[in-house]
Order: sequence, then structure tokens, then C-alpha cells
Amino acid sequence: MIGFETWSVILKLSFLIVPFAIALLGASISLHITLTPNFHVVCSAITSNPYIEQLKICWGTSSLKWRWMLVCSIGGLVTLPCLALRFGKLDVEELKAFPSTLKRKLKISVWLSIIGCSGIAVTVAIIELSKAQ
Repeated sequence: MIGFETWSVILKLSFLIVPFAIALLGASISLHITLTPNFHVVCSAITSNPYIEQLKICWGTSSLKWRWMLVCSIGGLVTLPCLALRFGKLDVEELKAFPSTLKRKLKISVWLSIIGCSGIAVTVAIIELSKAQ
């Protein structure tokens, strides 16, 4: 296997920066939703999930940190609703009625974050395996 140290500088930098950029892009989409009036639309669109309702009460909507975490939680619920639907913790009609543009933005945000974090893990693994040789 070719070691990480033998790669060109441009390849090393791009290999290190790209996963962070992808994850940051996903986080920034969620942050954009948090800072716009879309936040209230997202929060009012899901009311049948007891976990999300509890988060709304506990975290509140005053702090940017808690607002952003609430948007990320709702994004995860909208993107991967299978368990919540299976256990009856989410209404199917409510999920279908979720605004399609916001649903698309949340799904893009969640998947970019997942892909970026996975890329960071792969990058760290490759660097560590390269050191071990």
C-alpha cells in the first residue's frame, strides 16, 4: 500500500479538507434554517413525536445552540423516519404534510453531515494506518 507521506501536497490537502468542507456545508444548511423564519415552520410541522415535543420544552428556542440542535434532531427524524413510524411515534400524514422544500433542505443537510463525518473517519483511519507501516 502506498503511504500517506508519499502523496503530493495538493492531494494530501484535498484529502484532508474535502470531508471537513462537506460536513461544514451540511451544518451550515441547518444553521441557515435555524436563523431564518423557517425555524418556526420546521418546529410547528412535527407535533406528533413525543421526543421532539420534549426537546422543544427542555431546550426552548431562545439560544442559537438549542435551536440548531432542535433543527438537526427534526432533520434526522424527517430523513430517517423508519423507527419512529414503526413504533407509532410519528404520524404518517404529518410527515407527508411537512413542507417539501424544507424537507429537501433538511435531508441534504443530514446526508452531507453523515458523508462528511464518515469521510473524516476514513481520512483518520488512512492516516493512522499509514503511520503504522
